[in-house]
Amino acid sequence: MAFLNPLFLLGLLAATIPLLIHLWSRRQAVTVDFSSLMFLVAAHRQNARRLQLKQLLILLLRMLIVALIALALARPFLTLGLPLAAVRAKTDVVIVLDNSYSMGYQDVDGVWFEKAKTLATDVLRSLRHGDSASLILMSDTPKPIFHQLTPDVDNVIEAIQNAEVSYRATNVQPSIELAHEILSESTQQNRELYLISDFAQNGWDNWETVANRSGSRIVLLPVSEKISHNTNIEEILPSHQLIGVDLPFHLNTTIKNNSDAPVAQTTLTFYVGDEKKKTHTFSATADESIMTTLTHTFSAPGTHTGYFALTDDRLNVDNRRYFALEALGEIRVLCVGEQTEYLKLALNPLGSKQTVEVPMIQPTACTPAEFDTFPLEEFDIILLADGPEISTGGEAQLREFIRQGKSIIVFGSVSHNLSWIPAQFGQPIRWQVPQQVSKYKETHPIFEIFPENVLSGQYGPQFYEGMTVTPAPDATVIARFDDETPFLIERREGKSHILFFNCSLQQQPNSSELLVNPYFLPLLQHSVLYVIRSDMRKNIKVGEAYIASYPQNYGGQAWIKRLESPDEDTMTAVPIGEDGEIRFESTELPGIYQVDVKAEDRLFRDFFAVNVTSAEANLTSISLQRASERVNAQTGSTNEIGELDTEALDIKRHGREIWGELLVLAVCLLLLEGFLSNRESRLTAGEV
Repeated sequence: MAFLNPLFLLGLLAATIPLLIHLWSRRQAVTVDFSSLMFLVAAHRQNARRLQLKQLLILLLRMLIVALIALALARPFLTLGLPLAAVRAKTDVVIVLDNSYSMGYQDVDGVWFEKAKTLATDVLRSLRHGDSASLILMSDTPKPIFHQLTPDVDNVIEAIQNAEVSYRATNVQPSIELAHEILSESTQQNRELYLISDFAQNGWDNWETVANRSGSRIVLLPVSEKISHNTNIEEILPSHQLIGVDLPFHLNTTIKNNSDAPVAQTTLTFYVGDEKKKTHTFSATADESIMTTLTHTFSAPGTHTGYFALTDDRLNVDNRRYFALEALGEIRVLCVGEQTEYLKLALNPLGSKQTVEVPMIQPTACTPAEFDTFPLEEFDIILLADGPEISTGGEAQLREFIRQGKSIIVFGSVSHNLSWIPAQFGQPIRWQVPQQVSKYKETHPIFEIFPENVLSGQYGPQFYEGMTVTPAPDATVIARFDDETPFLIERREGKSHILFFNCSLQQQPNSSELLVNPYFLPLLQHSVLYVIRSDMRKNIKVGEAYIASYPQNYGGQAWIKRLESPDEDTMTAVPIGEDGEIRFESTELPGIYQVDVKAEDRLFRDFFAVNVTSAEANLTSISLQRASERVNAQTGSTNEIGELDTEALDIKRHGREIWGELLVLAVCLLLLEGFLSNRESRLTAGEV
C-alpha cells in the first residue's frame, strides 16, 4: 500500500481525541449506605459490566471513524497484486529520449536512435485511455516537445517518429530535472519516467545525483549493450595564432581511436574550400590519439575555410572537422620618425624584389613635420619611432585614427604624455648590467613564435637604456625586463590596439641591440599582425552563439547562411545592434557559414566554422548500476531481440485507490455509532 497524500496521515493523531474525552469524563463511583440488599447489588454489577462494554465499543468506533477519514484523505492505493488491486491504475509517463549525435551510431542491429524511437513508442503504446504522456529530447540542453502532460498519446508518438538526431553533446541532469518538474504536476498514483539512451559516460560527468522530486518510477532503457568502435577528429590547431599571407604555417590535427581495438589504414584528407590538398594514411592502436601535421600557405588575405575528413565508420558525424582561418595581408603601415628606412626594411624585407603582387605588409614613411597634413585614410596602423614631436594637429590626427578603430605602435617615449598612451613616462634608465626580455607571456600571439626563453638566452637582444613607466589602469603588461621594468604594454580603446615598447630604435651605441638582432624582424612583424587581426571567434561549437562586431554598420543588418544548406539562397537577416554587435544563435548544424555585411556600397564578406564537440565521440558507457544510483532508477526489461517487455510494465501499473471504500466504511461505522449511542442514552434514562 502507498499513499498519494501522505501528509494527511498526521490526521491519525486525531483518533486519540475520543479516547482523551472518554478518560476525562469518566464518572467516579459514589458509595451510598443501604440496608442489606444482596440481590440488588449483584444485578447492578452485572448491568454495569454490560454498560462498560457498550461504552468501550462506542469509543473504539469513534476512534476508528476518525482514523478511516484520515486514511481516506491520504488517498491510499494497493499495488501488491491483491484481488482488490487487480484494477489497472491511471498512469502519467514522461519519455526522455536521447538525441545527441552519438545516437546516430550504426551497429549491426541498425541505428541506435531508430531503436530508441521504437522503445519509446512501445512504452507509449502500452498506455490506455485516461493515461497521459510527455516527451523531452535530451542533448546538452533539454528540448521539451510537450511542456505538460497530454492525454493525446498518439500525438506524442507522432512527435517521436518525427524526431531526429541532433549535432549536440549529452548532459543528462537538466533533462531528468525537467522531467521531474513535469511529473510533479501529475495527480495520478502511477508516475513513470523513462530514460532511453546509449548512456555514454560524457553525459554523466560534472554532476552527482538527481533527487526524485516527483516520486516517479524511473526506468533506464539502454539502446545497446555491445562494444562500440569509433574514430574522430578531436581538434585542428594552427601552429600559431597569427597567420600571414605567403608565410607557411602548420595545421596540427589530432585524431582519436575511441575503442579497445586497433584501427588500420585510415585516411585523413585535407581540403581548402572544396579542393583536396593532401591525404595522410595512418594506423592507431586501441584508445590512441595521433597528431598529424600538414604545412600550408595562404596566398591571399582574408578568411580561408576548409575541413579535414576521415574514412567513413559507424559514426560519421565526427569524421569531418571544419576550420576558418584568417590570413593577414595587405596591411598598410605608416612609419613616423626621422629615420625609418630600417623599419620599412623590417616590415617588408624583400622590398622591390617582392615576388608577389601585394606584400603582406606595405610600409610607408613620413617625417614628424609631414605628419600633421599626411592623409591617413588608407592606412591601418601608425608606427611612431623614437619619440617624434607630435603637434596639436598631429595629436588630433592620431585621436581620429583611434576613433576609427585603427591601431598605433610606439617605440620609445613620445614628446609628451598623450591620453591614449598605455603608460605614464618617468625618468630615463641607464642599466649598468644589460637587461633582456625575460618575462613574457609565451602564449601571447606576439611571442608564441619564439622558442621558450629564446629572448633571454645568449642570442637574445640586450638593452642598455629604457624609461621608468607606470602602466595605465586599463593597460596590460605583456613583457618585462629582468628587473621587472615593463618592456611591452598594451592598451585597448574600442577596437584599437595601442602597443608601447619601452626601448629606443635609434642607432646609437649602448642603447639596445634590438635593431640588429635577428629576432627584431619577427617581433615587429608579429606586433603588426597582432594589432590588425580580428577579435572575432571564427571557430565555434554547435549551439554556441556567433558574435561579431561591425561598429561602422550599427543599426543595419548582416546576412548569414550555411554554405552546405540544401537551399543555397536561404539567408538569415541578423540585426546589427547600436553597439555594432551581431549575435547569431542558429548554429545547430556543423559546417561553414557565410556572413555578408553591406557598408557604403561595399560588400564585406566573412566566414566562420561550426563543429560538433569531440567529447561526444567517446562512446564508452556508464554502467547501468551506477546510472541507476545517480538517478534513483531501475533497469527496464527487454527480450532477446531488444523489444520492450510491456507485460511487466502493466503488472507494475496495477493498483487501486481505496479512499472511497474507506469513506463508505467510515459512514457505516458512524451510523452504527449513532445507533449504539442513542440506545445507551435511552437505557440510561430508563434506569434513572
